[in-house]
Amino acid sequence: MPGFKLHALPMSVSCLPIEALAQENGIEYEMVMCDLMSGAHKTPEFLAMNPMHCVPTMDDDGFHLWEGRAIARYVCYKHNLEGNYPSDPKKRALIDNALDFHMGVWYKNVTCKVLYPPCGFAPAPSDQEMKDLEKAFNDDYWPTIQKFIKEGALGAATPTLADFFFVLHLEYTKMTCPNSFVAKHSELMAYSAGVKAKLSKWSNWSGPADGFYTSKKA
Repeated sequence: MPGFKLHALPMSVSCLPIEALAQENGIEYEMVMCDLMSGAHKTPEFLAMNPMHCVPTMDDDGFHLWEGRAIARYVCYKHNLEGNYPSDPKKRALIDNALDFHMGVWYKNVTCKVLYPPCGFAPAPSDQEMKDLEKAFNDDYWPTIQKFIKEGALGAATPTLADFFFVLHLEYTKMTCPNSFVAKHSELMAYSAGVKAKLSKWSNWSGPADGFYTSKKA
């Protein structure tokens, strides 16, 4: 079966979960480097695939998707990745709940304010914003993640689709921002390390990202 093309940046934590999912499951794909600095995402050909001109963008024999979680779900549907994304309605709904929390809460508030500023992807938040964020993490975000783990949406014997997104963001936050409240949270980091240990092909795709985030260490 021909593989899909993934237009992506090899260091992007939005793109890497899809690569990781495909690699771990032996799914053929082609990573097409999309150089945003040169405007590769603004060409007529790219805009025909994705009018939002963002990465990741998938081209599966003329079928196009963007938004990383939508692409990842599609890969699971197409390849019947029952272990990562069970067809049982309740189990899948719990994983979807964790995925939506990751996109709507974690990415917007933690990734964009902790990981992205030292990488040059977002402005640095104020001291007060960071205090407020740490309080929200302790009061709301961490209890939510604990519930996801208890319910099996995260940290299951086989990594769930939500695990792929959380672990990439957490591991590279730890690498880039070792003094952040995220990286210093021992239970959260233990969860992340546990998921990473189950991804046997991590080194197959992580090289460019490892080099990039190590170079941005705050």
